[in-house]
Amino acid sequence: MAEHPGARAEGGGGGGGGGDASLQDVLRGQINGAQRTENGSNMIRVFVSSTFTDMSSERKALLEKAYPEVLAFCRSVGMVFEVVDLCWGIRSDSFGDHEACEIFLQEIKNSQRISAGPAFTALLGNRYGHRTLPRVIPEKQFEVLLSKLSKNPEGISQLNKWFLKDNNAVPPTYVLQPITTYFPYYSDLRPENVPQREKNLLSWRLTETQLLQLLRCAAKDAETAGDISEEQKQHYFTSVTAQEFEQGLWKDNSEQSALLFVREIPSQMGRDGPRRFAKYLDLTADGLLDKEVRGLLATLKSRLYATRQKILILHCVELNKGSIDPKRKEHAQYLDSVCEQFVSQMKLRIEAVVNSPVVGGPRRLWGNIEEEKKDISDRVVEEVLRHATMSTKLCTGLHGREGLLDKLCCAMWESTNVHHSPLVVHGDAGMGKTALLCKLAQEMRSVFEPGAAVVIRLLSDRHPQRPDIDHVLRSVCFQICLACGLAPPSPPIANTHPELLRFFWNALTKVSERGETLLIILDAVDQLSDQHHAHKLHWMPADLPPNVHLMVSVETNSEAFANMRLKLKSLGSFFEVDRLSRDEGKQMMESYLLASQRTLTPEQSDSVLQSFEQTGSPLHLTLILSAAKRWTSFTLLTATHLGPNTQEMMSRLLLTLEEKHGKELVGGALGYITLSRGGLLEAELRDIMSLDDDIICEVYRYSLPPSPSLIRLPPLLWARLKRDLKDQLEERWTSGVITIAFSNRHLCEAVSARYLTSQRRGQRLKILAEYFLGRWSGKLKPVSLPGLSLLLSDRKVPPQPLWFAPGLANIRKLEELPHHLLHAGLWEELRQVVIGSAEWLYCKMRVCGMSSVIQDLDLCSQYMDCTETRLIRDTLVLIKPSVDFLDGHMESFLFYSEVLARLFALARPFSSIIGQLCGQCEKSLLICPEPVLIPKCSFLQQPGGALQHTLTGLLGGVLCVHISVEAGLLVAGSDDGTVAVWSLADQRLVHSLLGHTGAVLFVKVIGIAAHCFSLAADGSLRRWSLMDGKQQLCIQEAVPVDSPPSSVFLHLSEQLICVYTRTQVKMWKLAGVELLLLRSSVEGDDDDDGSMVLGVLGTAVVRLCDSGLVRISHPVNESQTVETQVDSSPKRRLTPVKSVTLPKHGKVFVVSKEGFLHQISTTEKQTAVPFPLVPSLLSVTEDEKILLAGCERTLSLFNINRDSLDRFLDLQHDDNVLSSCVSSDCRLLVSGAADQLLQGIPLSLLHAPLSSMALLSDRKLLYGTSCGEVRFHDFCSGSSSDLEAHRCRVTCVTVSNRGTRALVGSEDAVLRLWNLSPLALDHTMEYKGFFFEGVLSAAFSESDQFVFTGSQDRTVKVWDVATGDLLYVQYVYSPVVRMVTARNGFVALSQQGSLIREVFRCPEHVSPDYNPLRNVKARYRITSMEKTSRVVPHIPGSDLEHYNPALFNLNLVGRLREKPSSACLIL
Repeated sequence: MAEHPGARAEGGGGGGGGGDASLQDVLRGQINGAQRTENGSNMIRVFVSSTFTDMSSERKALLEKAYPEVLAFCRSVGMVFEVVDLCWGIRSDSFGDHEACEIFLQEIKNSQRISAGPAFTALLGNRYGHRTLPRVIPEKQFEVLLSKLSKNPEGISQLNKWFLKDNNAVPPTYVLQPITTYFPYYSDLRPENVPQREKNLLSWRLTETQLLQLLRCAAKDAETAGDISEEQKQHYFTSVTAQEFEQGLWKDNSEQSALLFVREIPSQMGRDGPRRFAKYLDLTADGLLDKEVRGLLATLKSRLYATRQKILILHCVELNKGSIDPKRKEHAQYLDSVCEQFVSQMKLRIEAVVNSPVVGGPRRLWGNIEEEKKDISDRVVEEVLRHATMSTKLCTGLHGREGLLDKLCCAMWESTNVHHSPLVVHGDAGMGKTALLCKLAQEMRSVFEPGAAVVIRLLSDRHPQRPDIDHVLRSVCFQICLACGLAPPSPPIANTHPELLRFFWNALTKVSERGETLLIILDAVDQLSDQHHAHKLHWMPADLPPNVHLMVSVETNSEAFANMRLKLKSLGSFFEVDRLSRDEGKQMMESYLLASQRTLTPEQSDSVLQSFEQTGSPLHLTLILSAAKRWTSFTLLTATHLGPNTQEMMSRLLLTLEEKHGKELVGGALGYITLSRGGLLEAELRDIMSLDDDIICEVYRYSLPPSPSLIRLPPLLWARLKRDLKDQLEERWTSGVITIAFSNRHLCEAVSARYLTSQRRGQRLKILAEYFLGRWSGKLKPVSLPGLSLLLSDRKVPPQPLWFAPGLANIRKLEELPHHLLHAGLWEELRQVVIGSAEWLYCKMRVCGMSSVIQDLDLCSQYMDCTETRLIRDTLVLIKPSVDFLDGHMESFLFYSEVLARLFALARPFSSIIGQLCGQCEKSLLICPEPVLIPKCSFLQQPGGALQHTLTGLLGGVLCVHISVEAGLLVAGSDDGTVAVWSLADQRLVHSLLGHTGAVLFVKVIGIAAHCFSLAADGSLRRWSLMDGKQQLCIQEAVPVDSPPSSVFLHLSEQLICVYTRTQVKMWKLAGVELLLLRSSVEGDDDDDGSMVLGVLGTAVVRLCDSGLVRISHPVNESQTVETQVDSSPKRRLTPVKSVTLPKHGKVFVVSKEGFLHQISTTEKQTAVPFPLVPSLLSVTEDEKILLAGCERTLSLFNINRDSLDRFLDLQHDDNVLSSCVSSDCRLLVSGAADQLLQGIPLSLLHAPLSSMALLSDRKLLYGTSCGEVRFHDFCSGSSSDLEAHRCRVTCVTVSNRGTRALVGSEDAVLRLWNLSPLALDHTMEYKGFFFEGVLSAAFSESDQFVFTGSQDRTVKVWDVATGDLLYVQYVYSPVVRMVTARNGFVALSQQGSLIREVFRCPEHVSPDYNPLRNVKARYRITSMEKTSRVVPHIPGSDLEHYNPALFNLNLVGRLREKPSSACLIL
């Protein structure tokens, strides 16, 4: 199994010896996973050593009392606790395969390797333990022993009968045969075979005694003759327990990792004799004390007393009737004392571990949400080391493929200095694609220059979980940035798919421009989850810049490969991995066996290769060799059972395991591993199997459990199965915690097919769900054992709270429970425990990220038809931008406030889940120990309302948009020259079309999304393929360079492309580049008297002459020109401002500066009607029924009648409207403004926002001016007073309810709190946060104790009137323009028209450490009347000018005012 990859590589010199790797070496991939690492384990894994029977009371007491307490303590400090007691639940080793001793010693080594603290606990009484025969004896040593028995031919014959030579071992060994070879009923527990079994047991005891005597006699003689060492001789005299002590106590010199309990029986030699104490003493076959063993035990104890006094705890216990009776007071006190001492000693040692640092800083505790996030480098290094370690391991299994490796290297070398495509390695499953790419990475590290970076990700490393593309790209981007010295992505970019995608592409370009070499290897891209439609490969660039290489692998029969062939046209980009030849298979076999210190007989080798040749698959051969390395040289070919293919070989493997361990045990263990989302902790797997009645019934089919009231799976059974599954299992380390999973995904499929039928899958999913719910913790679970009535037993499974301690979450429950509840059909529990639990949603958001919570709810929606689930999911999508900006560190009260402010109105109509959720949020806010605002209505955007999606993908402002309902696409052009194409179905960024060097002025989709046209200020007109994002046509000088957006128009008819300005018309055929017409009003046309082009209708050009004459001509087909006179009366004089064409009606609408809209028709009379505004933009819907006119911040909609317009709707923006478009089905309106927002709105859901209001006190006037002056006027006395002026326009004046105080606020975010009687300044409060400045509204609380303010930065703040202190800041997503006092709080109106009602709760005593800005990137300062200043500093590392939780891509204030938005909102 894999070694723990560690916390981080050590810093230091780059290429020195000693095996260390510098941080930069790690990030650049210049490592092979062999560097020294530090154990950052968060696990306490303790092996308990004792004999099988005499310490059973102590082991049971520890299991019932001590282990749960230590487990709870470990959980409370962020550690995982596991106990490995292989003696529990069985009375002796009755398996007959002689493997127990090796298993015990290996488990001790595993505990010492895994555990961060205590790893070994010994319980020693008055038994030395069973002295077993060695299972394997080296050839030379065995033959020496035989030579010492030359005078005992019967003894030699007996040894040769039981020990057979295995020439397949390297070097050869003699192997002890299983007991059942000669005593077939030894392990047969069936009732009908009891007599035969008892006879076999007696026979084996006699045989074992004889064999041991022969070996010990020979060993003594050999040691005396100097043929073997003292240590080799002791191997035949030492008990299993003594060997455990040697490994656990003396080979690990750390006293803090071990604990020792010794129990003495003072009167053991009393008058009753040794038989009375047979359970507690070592006796000979005739019932007498074994003096030799007593001497060995005394020697062992003497050594313990001499060398391990500090960790030794001694107890003297008088037995009662030859046993320890927990019902007797003195025995109960003894057992309680053992438990208390175990718990106290464990706590001391574990506390020391928790407080001890690891390399890189303090230990990071598992599940801790309060500690700061890991440094980016820590997270990246941990992942890079994990993949590097796996890559190194897989490289060793690659044989052959030299020709394919050479081809790949040549392809990269030839394309280094030019633009090129990614390279694709494909082949059938199990053909060794992963090993090939790992070997390629290893080779390229030595080929590239020292500064090159190699990034490798093995995407199937966490199967059956499929990684999402965002996680992969985020990880790759961080590694590239840290390795190449680029700025890493900010949290909003890293957590937003379109922004992350753009960042990834830009990072590749930047690396190339710097002349650095980069190789990215992504293995098994077909194993990506389908999030963001990753299998369609929109994330993968089809064209790579010089020096940047991307190589991916994919299964040939996958959807991803089919899409790869569509995306990459050149067959030279594809490399197939073929089957291995027999010679290559033989080379792989020899290397594998050499590493395992094994070989095969010629017949066995030939059998292996014959089976392998049928597939040529490396995976098939690996499975064969996994079985073959267990063959001895005397194993018959008829017993090998090789499968002809991978699937059959896996079936044979599972069948072999069933025959040895039992079908229920094998199917249960492997089934639970398969059903888990990412593997199981060993302790979890043992607990879950203990809850499975089918497994328990199989285990106790022919024997009773140790205690009917406590039934569990004996741990030794799992340890034996794990030993036989060594090659099929792997350890996965995550945050210092290890889980068990399968080493290849194909085994998961085989297990599912064999053991997880529909009924069994449901049963086991239910057991998993109940385990992570904690349903059977502390409860009795019924079970019907064979031959017994119904039993109620405690399975001793731990509780599963959501929080182990404040700030320490139950990560395993968060990861596993939703999946199992859903697929087990426990939907009501899922709704109550997960979907409708505010605490669950918050906890999982903090630990796993908001995306993980949303994915859970998405999965639920796929199976459950539940409106409330979808609404809660949409609510979390709306909250996600704020969470992303805070990098997941959103406080619970902020989360609950946002949920409540969005779902409050839905609590009544959806009471079962949303009502429960809102109630929990409100309850949590009411008991919050800090100041908090509690929403009393829904005032933030609700789920299911108008706002549906925010589309990002453009860095510049959105100047033009076009919606193609038929194609399901939205196309937008930005002022940075980019054209972005989104899918309306899933809001996925399909293409970013790059080529324009000036602002994009017009975009238009034609056909059924095969092409689109774009017209830009660089003068070019371009046609793009929307299939692959390639440019198909470019016409230069289509319009004058640097033309403003309002002066250029693009018109497409069935056959023609027409581009026109006010002075020029150009036409081309739609299919080509031939210019059909160039007509300019300044080129001296005889018929042209300074005319202005108003529009193009089909092939007709409509122009307006200075004389007021409208001329409609057909320059392409030279048809007759039509002239008509518009109304030129003084009142209706036509000075065009904006015009728009209506091709279906054959009309042009022209808005004049004089306030009229003129309708110019090719067939009808020209008319003019009053128009209420002077628009900055003018457009019509595709059906020409609605006119859209934008003027400043308002977008007005008009119904188009035959001769008039009917204004029916005004839409308000927070900044000037720049563009708009309506879909062809008139269901979706998209409008863009200079406030960085592009809104998409279903027309049926819109309503106009409400008005604002102001409050002043009676008979007195306190007012401010636009220049910042503030004046207080008393109408009763006629007196006036000038108050301290503000630096800019006063925006808010509010008087308290009792008229004693007033608050004055201005655009520069300065607040002054005045005492009106006498008139004096109490406090000046200055707040600098978002780049939006200015106080817009305020209201005092009922008691005038607090004052609430609404600001341009879209927040509500609460201030203490007495001290001026800032108590609370809440982001409400829209400026609050009016506020009035309400009971215990306020009622307010936002600029978007939302009604806000909140209650403020402030505890009497607030912690002195309370910081109202800990969730806000801001600072504030208070200057009180005494002229003392209290300053809350700017939060380190924050970027105020870039902060806005609602948006991802905001720029500085000046740029905001100058440039339009780069974000798209679909409503």
